[in-house]
Amino acid sequence: MTTIARRLGFVALMLYIAGAALAYDPIDPHGKPMNTEAGKVEHYAVWQDEGGWHIRTMTREFDHHFRGVISVKGGEFVAVKGYRLEHKGLQKDVFMEGPEHHVINFDFSTKGSIDGVDFRVKGREPMLSFTLMIGEKDPKFEPGRIYIGKAGAHPSENPFEIPAHGR
Repeated sequence: MTTIARRLGFVALMLYIAGAALAYDPIDPHGKPMNTEAGKVEHYAVWQDEGGWHIRTMTREFDHHFRGVISVKGGEFVAVKGYRLEHKGLQKDVFMEGPEHHVINFDFSTKGSIDGVDFRVKGREPMLSFTLMIGEKDPKFEPGRIYIGKAGAHPSENPFEIPAHGR
């Protein structure tokens, strides 16, 4: 192999590595997203603060179904609790933590209000995975209706992953 070919190969490798590093720009989940309260178009808000992790579903006036799974790799959930959930009737909200504290499943029916779940994560370097859907009969991933962190970032894929203890 000639010196020029080796240099070109090295340059190509460096460009590939730089491109991969730029392509992985993780979402910053810190701080509550702005403009995410009841009375807005149906959406999710996901954030982390000193109290732990929070996920909220919100709607304007009509009933919308929110379903999802949150899982943790390399750690476990602690202090899992519901937020403003209805426990009876047509809008009954349900969440369930798995027996090994690695999974939270939820199914919320939100109408003109807010529903949610709060939790903390323990472990050295745990990674959270979120699968979030909207809709009753044919739930869909709608990234433009998922706001993460203070910047209100939208995920590009479902499920999406975020380090549980920051970057």
